[in-house]
Amino acid sequence: MEATDQLVERMEGQRAETTPWLTVERAAYLAVGLLAALLRLYQLGLRPLGESEAVQSLAAFRFVEGAAQTAPAGTVPALFTGNVLGFTLMGSSDIVARWLPAAAGLILVLLPYALRHRLGRGGALASSLLLAISPSMVFFSRSVDSAILVACCGLALVVGLINYLDTRRPLFLYGAAVALGVGLTAGAGIYTMILIIAAFGFLLYVSERAQDHETGWSSLVVAWWAMRDEKGILARSGAVLAVTLGLVSTVAVLYPAGLGHTADLIGTWVQSFLPGTGEQPLIYPVLLLLRYELLIVLLGLVELVRGLAAGRVGQRDAAPFGSSFPHTAFLGFWALAALLIVFVGGHRSAGNLLLVVIPLALLAGQGIEKAWHWVSGRYLWVGAVGFAAVAVGLLAFFYLQLASYGLTNNSTVSTFAGITFYNSVSYLLLGLMALLFLGGLVVAAVIWQGRELVLAGGWLAVLIIFGLFGFKAMWGLNFARASDARELMLLQATAPDVRHLVGRLEALSRELRGDAHTLALTTDAATGPVVGWYLRDFDRQIVVEDLDTPPDTLAAVTLAAQDLPIGETFRGQSFPLRTHWLPWGLWEQDLVRWLLFTEGSLPTVDQEVVLWVSSDR
Repeated sequence: MEATDQLVERMEGQRAETTPWLTVERAAYLAVGLLAALLRLYQLGLRPLGESEAVQSLAAFRFVEGAAQTAPAGTVPALFTGNVLGFTLMGSSDIVARWLPAAAGLILVLLPYALRHRLGRGGALASSLLLAISPSMVFFSRSVDSAILVACCGLALVVGLINYLDTRRPLFLYGAAVALGVGLTAGAGIYTMILIIAAFGFLLYVSERAQDHETGWSSLVVAWWAMRDEKGILARSGAVLAVTLGLVSTVAVLYPAGLGHTADLIGTWVQSFLPGTGEQPLIYPVLLLLRYELLIVLLGLVELVRGLAAGRVGQRDAAPFGSSFPHTAFLGFWALAALLIVFVGGHRSAGNLLLVVIPLALLAGQGIEKAWHWVSGRYLWVGAVGFAAVAVGLLAFFYLQLASYGLTNNSTVSTFAGITFYNSVSYLLLGLMALLFLGGLVVAAVIWQGRELVLAGGWLAVLIIFGLFGFKAMWGLNFARASDARELMLLQATAPDVRHLVGRLEALSRELRGDAHTLALTTDAATGPVVGWYLRDFDRQIVVEDLDTPPDTLAAVTLAAQDLPIGETFRGQSFPLRTHWLPWGLWEQDLVRWLLFTEGSLPTVDQEVVLWVSSDR
């Protein structure tokens, strides 16, 4: 083993001497990183903070301002520490509150670079690109949510462990310890990741004992004995883990109670398996994957099936000098186990699907590289491009007919050959003709050059069609309809009108006090954390638990549904605060319209706030 390690180091040293730092590969990663950063940072504050985001942000803001010495239950230590740091250095805003998830999302995109010896250089780059434009990855990178932190730490943990198995370099083990330390403070989902890794190790052990041949378990045993033989490496790794966990959970020792919040995450994870109120149906996670991550899911599953069919489970699928750990089988197990846990869980949070998307994206990237080499090796590019161009054209025509069907009402009818039908049905018939022509194209291609041309051209067409749909879904979810509850990922959203409320109060404060935030203001605590976050800068704000008497201030903010003793001395203006929308029950044209354009009945306003202003001002 030492000779192998020395050989690897010598080869890499010689490569470093002859290879310039900025290679084409690294330039490509730089471009992907810039794209990922742009998608995560551009208009980062476009969507108002949701209720859970406001809870996390408000806890850190009050701690920084000295208004609270303890954080409320449910505070995520990593988010709390990140926001305390951000608010201290840059002030409080929606953008600053989201800086840590955005940074975690960017790091996650670049992590496949460290797996290029496993996925292939092109495969790792393709995985990074898929993660960079993934709608769900971009969404949670632009939200004050622990899901992206858990996802980043989970992938970093896997990257560190696999690289240590392959190289025995302690640096990777220390990196894995840092990832685990941060992950244990980042959210309850990290325990799902730990369970998946442990379960796969147990599966390797059982399968090797049962089949009596190499399945990858021996690579884990060898790595374990190597750690034990190298003096002090386990102690140093444990120390790195403990220090990382301690510093992050306690805000660098400024908030010791953060250790309690970190410990609470274990209970939160256990409780997530219990039935919850208002939980989404079983179909909800599946719809999220199909609506936002169809390309990654399709390509990832195809590569997993290809790997299984090739008989590589339990066999070495690593680069030269790598261990026998079967990463393809692990990625497939990771994705399927994470999806099963989502179904078993009581709440079926959308953020939990990130642990499903990541391994599928890595498999998809690996599959893209292999498909690329397969097409190139058979000199099919000319035919594949021609087939894909025609196929994309026919599918685009089908899409247009389906869109016309969704946008056309059924008030007019036509008659053809004695048959009366709605005009909208004609668009479906035209779309069906496009699909029939596509079937004819497949038959012609098989007759002309065999099924290999269909596979190559079909693969290219899938990349183009589903890639465009995925980018459209990403842009709509995060930019074009960032606050629209009709997006399946949202379902409930903070209305942008909450910012109009703040603007109205600031204008009133300037008018009466000459400053934007010195107006005396009474706020009912029942308005919730979102209102508390957006009114945080009003220094003379009085928060009351129950407004049972007329306020002494010139202005007050309450919920619209409350029965208040305001009387005739105050005038009120209402502002929508929260909207919700559910797609269940959509059918025919309404369903098509929502699927293609995210249109439908307007979201329901389920919470309003009222700004009351005294008539005596």
